[in-house]
Amino acid sequence: MSNQYISNAQKKEKQGDLTGALKDYQKALLLDSNNTAIQIEIGNLFAILGNYEQAIFYLKKVFTHFPNNVDLRNGLCFCLCELGNQYHSKRNFRFAEMTFLEAIRYNPFKSEYFFNLGNAYYSQQKYQLALDNYEQSLTLKKDAETVICIGNTLRSLGNYLAAKGMYSNALNINSDLTHAEIELVHLKQNLCDWDNIIVHYENIKKKINTHTKSIISPFTILSMPNMGCEEQLKVSSLWASHYHAQPINLAKKFLKKSKISIGYLSSDFRLHPLYFLIIDVLKNHDEKSFDITLYYSGQDENTQEQNDLKSIGHEFINISDMSDLDAAHLISSNNTDILVDLSGFTKNSRSLLAVYKPARIHINWLGFAGTMGYYNSSPLCDYILADQYTIPEKQREFYAEDIVYLPHCYQPNIENRATLSAITKDKYGFSNDHFIFASFGQTIKITEDQFKLWIRILKDVPRGVLWLLESNDISMKNLLVYAEKSGIDPSRIYFAKKIIFTEHIDRHQVIDLFLDTFPYNAHTSTADALWAHCPVLTKSGETFASRVAGSILTEIGCPELVVDCNEAYYKEAVRYASDQKSLDKVKQKIIIGKEISTLFKPKIFTTELEKIYSRLVLD
Repeated sequence: MSNQYISNAQKKEKQGDLTGALKDYQKALLLDSNNTAIQIEIGNLFAILGNYEQAIFYLKKVFTHFPNNVDLRNGLCFCLCELGNQYHSKRNFRFAEMTFLEAIRYNPFKSEYFFNLGNAYYSQQKYQLALDNYEQSLTLKKDAETVICIGNTLRSLGNYLAAKGMYSNALNINSDLTHAEIELVHLKQNLCDWDNIIVHYENIKKKINTHTKSIISPFTILSMPNMGCEEQLKVSSLWASHYHAQPINLAKKFLKKSKISIGYLSSDFRLHPLYFLIIDVLKNHDEKSFDITLYYSGQDENTQEQNDLKSIGHEFINISDMSDLDAAHLISSNNTDILVDLSGFTKNSRSLLAVYKPARIHINWLGFAGTMGYYNSSPLCDYILADQYTIPEKQREFYAEDIVYLPHCYQPNIENRATLSAITKDKYGFSNDHFIFASFGQTIKITEDQFKLWIRILKDVPRGVLWLLESNDISMKNLLVYAEKSGIDPSRIYFAKKIIFTEHIDRHQVIDLFLDTFPYNAHTSTADALWAHCPVLTKSGETFASRVAGSILTEIGCPELVVDCNEAYYKEAVRYASDQKSLDKVKQKIIIGKEISTLFKPKIFTTELEKIYSRLVLD
């Protein structure tokens, strides 16, 4: 009788009816439970159908009888590897780890198993274990992708020079690996290592404009000085379109409700600059008209800032362990009218779940200073929130989203900051006759052109000193060496230690002039400086990231602090250093602007924001 089922199964298999064949083989196995040949057929069919768990179950049973069968071992390991990849894609990294470990136990000579295990460890931030497995993979097979992963892991472990070497090695193996060059440049920017960096900038721009398959992280190019809005749109669209998912519109049909449901999605609901922008907006939402849910994709941390966000009263849901599809189903199940992405293409963000359209409307705002591009020719997000300054009319065509303009500056700020304490320059090691130029941005924002400009300013302001934010040791050493080679005494470069927020704001009071960076402006840092009445000199370009400080300064009533070229930037910096009356005048304008502008009035900002939300939902 079992032979008849086997015969039927074989016929159905030839006809392409794999599910029917599987059922017949299973019936045959019920009649002949020790038949290993049937079990192999069942395991193979489950594998072909993508049910790797069941395939593994049957193949492992047979393998116990034939432990030296190479084909059987390879088939079993293949299924384990595929199952591990499935777990990984669903963010079940622990299960992925265990599955890859099992594959390695069966075959410890396959490089891809160690590579995949390294990925599973890396995703759990177990960086040393990831490094060990990537290195083992590399001993079994020389592969540029593995070298890049070793570089990423070394960077995460803080071994920046070794990481730089790995990225260079990967490019030596294959010079067409754009993502290796991107990682190398991004690291070099963090280290203020500008040797040959212009060549890399040119290579990357050329690849963006000629190689349609160059997949580049959109965040990495925001700080590159030769990238315009057109390149940013191409990069974001390629990044989004590389996401392999079947678009599904999960959004529920519009139902009349007493409240509009708003979901805020972010990986930065924690101690992060976003907190100081968004916290008061979340506190001031009208609970009679809006239901607010916070979807968090970062790690839990026991900080005051994250605890504040959790205690506002809005539902706080950590989706970091969910797959994108599961998170999208959750957002849809909450009948979400608007999902506001506050992270965009930044670390740990879950922006691509927008492919599933879990909300009726998707908005890109605040966390990513640029467009999020197209997915399969459709905008990933429906709208981007901006202001008339950050996205000028002539740049609209380079944004995939429809642009919704807020009536004032697009950036909100917290209102209840600590009262400024009276402090003097000597508290931070300066003398009273020092003219303190400062810039408290990340080192990635300091380009060689920008630092050259600061050096030029220091040369023409003999009493001037430059105060930068403390960063990694390599970058600080590189900046000091560069200054000395350029004819500036390194003792004129100071580094500010990282301290608590209130003290950080306070120390801005001793700064005479804050020098902004280009093309990635100081965003939250501009508002921090202005709160302490510290003037910020900025240069605006075409990209969103290069226009934020200009937007903030325009809102507070100091457009004279915004220039459009390096020469004007230099002249204004030198002028303010030599003209105390002009400096005092602009400081007074900042004090007045704090009172009369909306920059530090989140209640007004939230009311205007809610008007936009209501209009979008009801239109």
